[in-house]
Amino acid sequence: MKRALLALILLVPNLAQASGLARTAAGALRNAYTNVKVTVDGDIARTVVTQVFVNDLPSAAEATYTFPLPADAAVTGFASFSDGRRLDAKADDRENAAKTYEKAADEGRKAGLAESEGESRFKMKLGAIPAHGTRRTELTYAQTLAQLGGERSYVFPAGKTEAAPPPTLLDLEVAMVSDQPILSATSLNHPDARLERSSANQWIARLHRAHDGLERDLALRWQQPASSMDLAARAVRVHKDEPAFVEARIAFNADPVPLLHQPVDVVMVVDASLSMAGEPLERARKLAEGVLGGLTSADRMNLVSFNDEVTTLHGGMVPAHGAMLAMTRDAIGKLRAHGRSNLEAALDEAALLLKGSPRGLLVLMTDGQPTVGELYEGGAATRKDFANTRVVIAHFNYPSRKSALEALFPSVTTRYVPDGPAGDEAVGELTRLAVAPTIEGLEMLLIGPTVSHLEGAIPTRLAVGESVRLMARADGDLTLRMSGRLHDRPFQLEQRIVVPAEPDGRGDRGLAVEWARMRVRNLESRIDAGAPPAELAQLSSEIRSLGKDYNLMTRFTSFVVTDSLSPDRIKPGDPEIRIRAPRSALGVRAILPWGEVVECAWQPDEELWLGRFLVPRGVVDGLYRVRVFVDAQAGTLLRGTLFFQVDSRPPTFVLSRDGAGPVERGSRVLLTARVKDGVFDKGGDAIVRDRIDLKHIVVRVGDTDVPLQRAGETEVWQAGVVLDLAPGHHVLRLLTTDFASNTSETSLAVEVR
Repeated sequence: MKRALLALILLVPNLAQASGLARTAAGALRNAYTNVKVTVDGDIARTVVTQVFVNDLPSAAEATYTFPLPADAAVTGFASFSDGRRLDAKADDRENAAKTYEKAADEGRKAGLAESEGESRFKMKLGAIPAHGTRRTELTYAQTLAQLGGERSYVFPAGKTEAAPPPTLLDLEVAMVSDQPILSATSLNHPDARLERSSANQWIARLHRAHDGLERDLALRWQQPASSMDLAARAVRVHKDEPAFVEARIAFNADPVPLLHQPVDVVMVVDASLSMAGEPLERARKLAEGVLGGLTSADRMNLVSFNDEVTTLHGGMVPAHGAMLAMTRDAIGKLRAHGRSNLEAALDEAALLLKGSPRGLLVLMTDGQPTVGELYEGGAATRKDFANTRVVIAHFNYPSRKSALEALFPSVTTRYVPDGPAGDEAVGELTRLAVAPTIEGLEMLLIGPTVSHLEGAIPTRLAVGESVRLMARADGDLTLRMSGRLHDRPFQLEQRIVVPAEPDGRGDRGLAVEWARMRVRNLESRIDAGAPPAELAQLSSEIRSLGKDYNLMTRFTSFVVTDSLSPDRIKPGDPEIRIRAPRSALGVRAILPWGEVVECAWQPDEELWLGRFLVPRGVVDGLYRVRVFVDAQAGTLLRGTLFFQVDSRPPTFVLSRDGAGPVERGSRVLLTARVKDGVFDKGGDAIVRDRIDLKHIVVRVGDTDVPLQRAGETEVWQAGVVLDLAPGHHVLRLLTTDFASNTSETSLAVEVR
């Protein structure tokens, strides 16, 4: 048996906390605000988790941020916000990242270094957080979603650790987008989640909680039209002068000829160790009974249960009918959770039972925690023993041990079984997968003269409910071809893929990073398979380049963040706090509605205390209250309560020019753009919006965009423009874009003679 693989399963920590956690030596920091924003485009889900942590201790504390990742997920970005600055982590060679971190730390600058703790955990040192101070983090990760028929599911797990209380505020939004219509969408565990259809091809789910967090995993499921064998493909051109990214998928959704079913040998392996007690074992029973209900009298079966010991119900494979079915159902109902887990011995027994079977099926129900197997000396099963066996795994644990479990078998499908009602849905899905027919001798090709860097593993067999994806780079149109045998009959399908000649304005839709992830996994697998020394340098060099180019953490690249990066950008709608307290005050701070503390700083030029902060994502437009405290020699005083309006609308400008009347063709005019309403309140204490944080401001003259320059620190932007336009009436358009991607437009009519 592959002892290293089972050791990997054992060593990955069993954490239930799924949202990010910031810890100090004194324990977990208070989570004042968590916002989760997800975009699911096709099979790719991109999740952004923004969190605000508060240090309630009377002194500064070093903090470390950790986040358990879902199966088949990779971190693609991390940012920490400190002192009004956004510090973006960048992927670099591990050695360079470590040196950059050490240098910044030696110089007394804030820095962070990501450390991978296995495939399913991200860890970043945040450095010291001041007493009563806050730290905001933003983690971005991408993952691939599985589908069954026309159904897709997304799960964001609940944080269940007792070491950290739930966030004061939680906002979660999931946008489900597809090239095909989405027929329906459902929240399986949370009836208070609001689901809205924003278009035929998009649904949005929103959930807001105060002080409660998620008591159960957030599980969403949506339905799309699907044929029995669904070929799908798309291509995205990110840069005109580079090859496009191509994604191709075959989904085996239903058996087109169910009357041609071939007999199968089924072994159900149920983990009955103590860690499976309660809901996991109950669901394992339901799955085993469902598998029995899907068998025919021509099939054979057996039941293996394990804890410290392994128990096989029947002496060998027995027919799935009559007394044998009744005996098996009775044994399933009597399973009780106790003892430790000898997963290795159970798999050895399953391999013996399925030896020589031309169509074997292993249904493994476990939480993936072997606690005895590493001591078991009789392990003999290898991947070759399961060469003719299709494996379906019901996995009752999070973070997933998916990779380690799947490495044990050549053909395997794994499904995570969440808690709550969503778990019942997962059991139904697994039941359909287990009794599904299978395509044998599967081949999948992308055919075209410019195809390069083809990534993706193609199994030799594919069961109903499973799918296969390929990623590639290409410059011209392609053909996707799939062939195989179903019920011992050959078939072939084809589809044309049109590769766009130019970018279409929709971005990479996640395909660029997804291709890079698959490419990295392929290169790493070649290293693990024992690539010759002459090839190792080339493989590691390409992995390093991919990690840095696509900002991925790999075995050769790490994330590093220092305070030498660009300052934070305040998006429109984010306020600043202006308090007219005396200079002699020891300090001024404001408590925000979601628990964040903003420390204000004295501004000698304006003779007031100023604080700035970012409104968390998901906060809806409206009126909010802030309490202001002033620290004086006599103690801390509540200065009062201020209100601010969150307004996500773009800034409004007025465009004017020097002079009046018609303009001579070819003459130069001075164009001036001013914010329509003022920003700074010179009166008493106030909270005002920052309307002048712009990403782009241009004036369009004919077909030419002319950028405007800000005049000092004023709210005025200007540009000298030569009006080389044909005589007649023209309209100059002022286009502005802020850092939240809000846009506005205003115009100015001119007459050219």
